[in-house]
Amino acid sequence: MDSMQPICIVTDTTAQFPKHKNGWQEFVKILPITFIKEHIVQCSPAPALPVNHAWETFGLSAEEQNKLRLFLAGLAYDYQHVFFLLPTKILFPSFAVVTQTLQQMNLPSVFTIIDSRTFGFGLGWLIQTCTAFITQTSLPTAIKQFLNHKIPHIYTLIYLPYLTSLSRSNLLDPDQAMIGDYLGIRSLVLLEHDQMIPYQKVRNFKNLVDHLLEYSHEFDQIEFIGLHFGISIGISERKNIQNRFQSMPSSSLLDSQVMSPYLNQVLGDQSICVILIESDPKK
Repeated sequence: MDSMQPICIVTDTTAQFPKHKNGWQEFVKILPITFIKEHIVQCSPAPALPVNHAWETFGLSAEEQNKLRLFLAGLAYDYQHVFFLLPTKILFPSFAVVTQTLQQMNLPSVFTIIDSRTFGFGLGWLIQTCTAFITQTSLPTAIKQFLNHKIPHIYTLIYLPYLTSLSRSNLLDPDQAMIGDYLGIRSLVLLEHDQMIPYQKVRNFKNLVDHLLEYSHEFDQIEFIGLHFGISIGISERKNIQNRFQSMPSSSLLDSQVMSPYLNQVLGDQSICVILIESDPKK
């Protein structure tokens, strides 16, 4: 046991990492499961917004379950403490998968599972920031306190042009989704307090961009802005939004990527997500 390393961070394949930070890779491992929407076992009835815990049940094959168990057992052998930094359990199943699997195993290492309450760039930024902190201390209590302080400074705004994607993912009642799409309701929602909270209705693309910028201007100091685009968002629309954010009177770092395949499935391929990291006065 003397050869055990002190700390490891584990996340899933949906994390997307800002380009401007390096040196974090040696501390991070990725869950050996690529989550797809077909893993989710549909529940009935589906909840209406706001929702608390979308993925109550999920289905992994026997091979996937065995792969995950072997991975977790290896972590217990190699590390004294393992932090799972995972995307919001509202939209992603990894928090529930890891929690339930560990409950079924008797492993010697201490595991801490943390819901980042965000995803994509927000999760990636949190992981990168945490690894920088780990180079200063390996005390689990200090790391947990650090993460609990950082997470509330991450804000996630989502544009949902169609609600049927949420109903197919068991996040919204199908009748509500059908009525909303029939009426042409295009929504901006915030991830807050483990809920999806309606923020604004969107009339058209210009109105959407204006709302995104208005929300960003609510913050005095923004450290990082991450833009996620559904795979069907055109290049001109992406550049339009990027240019508008770059014109903000701020020293914020800006990065953009296409959404992960899983997020494209859940939110829809025409969705847009904005991740804002508020500057922390307590560095």
